[in-house]
Amino acid sequence: MLRCGGALVLFCVVLGGCSLAGRTFGTYVDDKVISGSVRRSIAADHWRTSRGVSIDTYEHTVYLSGEVDTAAQKVEAEAAAWGVDGVEQVVNDLRVRSDVAASASPRMTETDLLQRRLPGLRRIEAARPGGPALAYDTTGAVVATIFVLPLSEIGAKGFDEVSPTVQPINHVSIYPVPAGPGQPEALMTIVLWHISPAAVAALK
Repeated sequence: MLRCGGALVLFCVVLGGCSLAGRTFGTYVDDKVISGSVRRSIAADHWRTSRGVSIDTYEHTVYLSGEVDTAAQKVEAEAAAWGVDGVEQVVNDLRVRSDVAASASPRMTETDLLQRRLPGLRRIEAARPGGPALAYDTTGAVVATIFVLPLSEIGAKGFDEVSPTVQPINHVSIYPVPAGPGQPEALMTIVLWHISPAAVAALK
């Protein structure tokens, strides 16, 4: 029976054109399933991004390569890969076509980017060392609690902020922060708003 099973595996490897590359057959199958799931995940929500992305998986580590149009698309592709069951690590080697032009601009901090997006925010400052930041409007009222976390950490552990915030949470916004010079890893800015969406819109 074992001889028959071994022959079946060999038949699949040789005639199917696949390479185990040091993996067990079970791991090889898992990797193929993961690659297909990552491809579908990217295509489902970001079909424009998926056309330039090559996906390979080896021992549950997903390798992304190819070219995308924007840094945000690079972050979105990595986030989609982290969201697939069985993924243990993501290596994002995607190239951004606009990187050459963007590299000439000074690097903006996460709070700079948020304040540019919402100029009605008067200031953003850390509540405590290593903790979240608090955002204030022009009247000095606290309108949001802000976390900036590595994308890989969110993919591996999720985000479950259980400590109490200064005010009740009304809704949540998430903004990707692409990797760049001086910041080797993509980040996610998670904004826990204490005001309504209409009040946030008034900050723009």
